[in-house]
Amino acid sequence: MTKRITRALLSDQVPMRPISPNAFASISGSFVLTSSRGTTLSSADRGRPGWSWRVVSSKTLFFWKSESGLNSPDLFACQAEVPKSSMENAARFGLPAAGWTLFGAVARPKSRGHLRLTGPSPLDPMQIEANTLCHPDDLKAAIACVELCRKIGNSAALRPFVKREVIPGNLKGAALEHFIRDAAVSYWHETCTAKMGRDAMSVVDGNLKVNGIDHLRIADGSIMPRVTTGNTMAPCVIIGERAAEVIRAAHQL
Repeated sequence: MTKRITRALLSDQVPMRPISPNAFASISGSFVLTSSRGTTLSSADRGRPGWSWRVVSSKTLFFWKSESGLNSPDLFACQAEVPKSSMENAARFGLPAAGWTLFGAVARPKSRGHLRLTGPSPLDPMQIEANTLCHPDDLKAAIACVELCRKIGNSAALRPFVKREVIPGNLKGAALEHFIRDAAVSYWHETCTAKMGRDAMSVVDGNLKVNGIDHLRIADGSIMPRVTTGNTMAPCVIIGERAAEVIRAAHQL
């Protein structure tokens, strides 16, 4: 059975397992600023915003729509307390010693990559084809995300906390597209490589059992048919809890 699966995945005639759409969704350094006082934003006593030389974690996150007609948000961004960018854009624009970043993402991308086995051994490396931003709708949404982050970062409400915008500046057209393609990195939500379902590409059934292999279940983010709009941690907890219920019932534990 294992050899047959291996041959099928190595064949060019069989569709390869799709990578999680959110494995490459983020736009690293979509908006980087230096602070007006050379420090990083932190939380002061009693929850009020304040300034400190010590970096602490931020909880700022928002979801938004790239188009008003969408049924649900397709963009999200979180605030990083440090200047952050891809290696390509850091080399191009330079990063300040201190600052903060709006770290934007296409939450429900349509681009799909692939995973390919390179040999029959479990130790053989996996070939990953990300196909980042290969769907034109994802690039369109990414442009909207960068523009939204710039609008928020340059708003009057945040002006006391900003010295200057560092990345990307008022880029348009091909220049903005170039920036976004250089900026695209993983948002660390790799999922959906062993999806639950009933079609030919489904790997597990409704009880998390791997199709065609006895005594094997999968209980993590890989079983999602598509990536969730928000972070994947909570859904993975639910999947684990459901797996425990199924296993306990099956074995009368």
